[in-house]
Amino acid sequence: MKIKEILKALNSVILKVNCDENMEFDYISSNSKDIKENTLFICRKGFNFDSHKIVDDVARNGAEIFIVEEEIEDYPYILVVDSRIAESIIADVFFQKPYEKLITFGVTGTNGKTTSVHLFHHIMHQFGIKGSISGTVLNDIMGDKFYHHNTTPSAIEITKNMFKTVIEDGKYYAMEVSSHALSQYRVESIRYDIVGITNITRDHLDFHQTFENYKRAKLHILNLLKPNGIAIVNHELIHDIPKKNIRVVTFGTDNNSDYVIHEIISNWSGIFFKLKTPFGEKKVVSQLLGDFNAFNVTLVIAALVEIGYDIDDVISAISTFRGVDGRLEIISEAKKLGIEIVIDFAHTPDALEKAILSIRKLTKGRIITVFGAGGQSDVGKRPMMGEIASKYSDICIITTDDPRGEDPVKIIKDIEEGVVSGSLSLSIIDRREAIDTAITLANRGDIILIAGRGHEPYQVFDENYKVPFKDRDVAIDIIYKKINKGEKTFK
Repeated sequence: MKIKEILKALNSVILKVNCDENMEFDYISSNSKDIKENTLFICRKGFNFDSHKIVDDVARNGAEIFIVEEEIEDYPYILVVDSRIAESIIADVFFQKPYEKLITFGVTGTNGKTTSVHLFHHIMHQFGIKGSISGTVLNDIMGDKFYHHNTTPSAIEITKNMFKTVIEDGKYYAMEVSSHALSQYRVESIRYDIVGITNITRDHLDFHQTFENYKRAKLHILNLLKPNGIAIVNHELIHDIPKKNIRVVTFGTDNNSDYVIHEIISNWSGIFFKLKTPFGEKKVVSQLLGDFNAFNVTLVIAALVEIGYDIDDVISAISTFRGVDGRLEIISEAKKLGIEIVIDFAHTPDALEKAILSIRKLTKGRIITVFGAGGQSDVGKRPMMGEIASKYSDICIITTDDPRGEDPVKIIKDIEEGVVSGSLSLSIIDRREAIDTAITLANRGDIILIAGRGHEPYQVFDENYKVPFKDRDVAIDIIYKKINKGEKTFK
């Protein structure tokens, strides 16, 4: 591809051109570890790293032309206002707008993105339709499955994955869209057939500073719809939706919703509810635990039905979906000790409250909640989580999550500030010991909720030190050690 094609697309974001417009490049990248011969490299200034400082190294590895936010010496470059915007535009041109050839489904919201996207993927597979997903737990790009650190990857990665989906004859691309991605222009050049907004509650205020900024970032996804695109929005947010010429379909328990959820029944087999729809009232059966999952299920029903799929076929396919790793995931081995253990990713006040209240409906025994809070993130939510866990649990055990360079003791003390006076709570810095203590304290019929990390395979102490630690695997290991020693955790 010739530089002049990129110059035409970048247009208004260009400040200076210091290269021949007839120069050609064969590859694009913003990742210094992903360089090939004749690469157009996009320099970015991140929070911890500035790739402008390593242009010599990148050039030695094959980069020929640079997109920069500050002038550099010795190499051809294009100076731009914002290299993240430029990356999105360049990816769009280089990979030939692959979203135009796909059904694109983007879901944002504080909670529920992962479940919604995976459920969409499951139903499409049930219908015999091939496609891809990307998100927190799993990226599945036409059968190539891998984990990615970011919920939403870079603009180049996303568009490249879409391009691969197109050339391998995939028909759709479903993705989780984080507030960070929306703020950092990672999806700015993508256009969606369907966007879903699950809910918007407090999170990531360390990055967005205020809740209004966070909400504004989430709602920006509405600007990324295709001309005939549809927004599937939780009815609670209807007053926040800008007055634009877009088609909005709502869901929720409010009778003014287009899809009205009512009469939810929860048990260990899943959830059962009735749904008033434009096609009449329907009964929905799902293997997912938790009343709140009725909202995620309904979002996906509405999304698929509104683009033309039969509602009865969609509801039938939902019943075979078994859920997502680390989302109210039952540890069946715990039954050997006469208790229940549930793993959940809940790491916000709203998600933690919903998880505890959901499992409260499933037991007459006690709830023991093990949780912490991540480092280098919204400090203000920590006491809120302490209050929720101590208020709604019978026992709460505060422990380490992913400190990410912060002092774990300081994080725990921040959480303790919100603990309800007189509640049963204790703090144990070592997460394995905290889980072990919860299992030891549990009596027959009790439920242990291990919250905050869900599917995550490593505990991150700082950028140079992380250890293998998956809550599910640790809990199972503790269970079998107690069984083998003949210990009982119930009276």
